[in-house]
Amino acid sequence: MLELRAEGAIIVPVMKSNLISRIAKNGILLAALCVIGMFSIPLGANIKVSLQLLGVMIICFLAEGVVDALIITGCYLGIGMLLPVYAGFSAGISPTWGFVLGFVLAAPVYYFVSRIPKLPRALTMAIAGVVGTLVVYAAGTIFMMLYLNWGLGETLLVAVVPYLPFDAGKIALAILLIYALPKLISSQGCMGKK
Repeated sequence: MLELRAEGAIIVPVMKSNLISRIAKNGILLAALCVIGMFSIPLGANIKVSLQLLGVMIICFLAEGVVDALIITGCYLGIGMLLPVYAGFSAGISPTWGFVLGFVLAAPVYYFVSRIPKLPRALTMAIAGVVGTLVVYAAGTIFMMLYLNWGLGETLLVAVVPYLPFDAGKIALAILLIYALPKLISSQGCMGKK
C-alpha cells in the first residue's frame, strides 16, 4: 500500500502501483456513475427510468473490494448533495433520495452475493442483482413514506411497481456487460494485449 523511503533527511511516501491503479479505477467508475446517473428517460405519467441502478450494480460487480464499492457509492451520494448528478440532473434531498442512500446500503450485498463460491458467476450476479435491488427498494420506500407522509401501498405503487420490469432488465444488462466489456476492450487493444 503506502511505503516510506528515506531520501537523505527527507522521508518520501512511495505508493505501490497497485494502489494507484485501484484509486484510478475507482475514480473512473465514480465519474461514469455521475455521468450516467444524471440522465433519465421519461416514459409518461411521472415515470422516469435512470441508469443509476445499472451503474451501481456494475460498479459493485467490478469492485476489487467491498470498501471500493462503498467508497464509490458513498462518494456518489455525497457529490449529489451538492452537484446535480442524480437522475434528472437533480441534487440534494428529495422524495427519491432514499433510493440513492439505498445504493450505498446495497453495495455490500451486490459485492458479496455476486461472489458466492461454487456457483456460476452469472447466477451469483443475478441473485445479487435481485437481493441488492430489494435493499435499494426498501431504503427508497421507507424514506419516501417518511418524506411525503404516504402509506406503504401508495408508495410502492408509485415508486416501485412501475420500475420492476425495467430494473429486471438492468440486472440482466449488468450481467451481459460484465461478460462483454472485457472481451470488447481486449479485442480493441485497450488493455495492453495484442
